[in-house]
Amino acid sequence: MMSDLKNCCTSSRCYESGADMSQPIFSIRPATDEDISEIVKIENAVHLAPWTAEHVKAELEKPYSHVWIMTDDETDSKLAGYIVFWLFMGECQILNVAVDLPYRGLGYAKHMIRQAANLTAREGIQKITLEVRKSNQAAIALYQGMNFVITQIRKSFYSNGEDAYFMTLSLKDDELRF
Repeated sequence: MMSDLKNCCTSSRCYESGADMSQPIFSIRPATDEDISEIVKIENAVHLAPWTAEHVKAELEKPYSHVWIMTDDETDSKLAGYIVFWLFMGECQILNVAVDLPYRGLGYAKHMIRQAANLTAREGIQKITLEVRKSNQAAIALYQGMNFVITQIRKSFYSNGEDAYFMTLSLKDDELRF
C-alpha cells in the first residue's frame, strides 16, 4: 500500500497557502496497527457513532481497504486526520474521513480525498461514492465543492435513524478539478 500512496501523489505534504507556517507540516502515509489508538481517539472526538479499535483493525486487514493517516513530518506522532476507502469491484467507496478538531479548516480532509481520488483515477476507476449524514452541513459543503453530487437519500441509514445522502463523484478523462 505504501507504494500505491507514493505513486499516486505528486506531493503528499499538506499545507494550505496562507496557512500559519508555525503549524507542523503533515504528510499522508498508510496507517499501521500502531496508529489504531490515535485513530480511535479522533473517532470518539468527532463522530456520533465512532468506530471501535476492532473496526479500524479489520479495515487494515482487508486487501481492498486503504487506511491513510496524516501525521506531522517532524515526529510522525501527531495525527491530524485519516481517510478509509475501498477500491473494490470497479468503484471507490469512501467509508470514513475525519480531521481532529484542532486541525479543522486547514484543507486536510480535501487533501486526503484528493489523494484517494488520484489513486482511484490511476487504477482506472471512474466513480467515487460516499454516504454523509444529512445534518453534516460542513462535510456536505466540502464534498459539493469537490463536485460530488447527491444522487440518493438513504432513509434511516444511521443507527440513530438519521438519513444519509449518497453522493457520487464522476472521474472522467483522468482529470481531477478540485
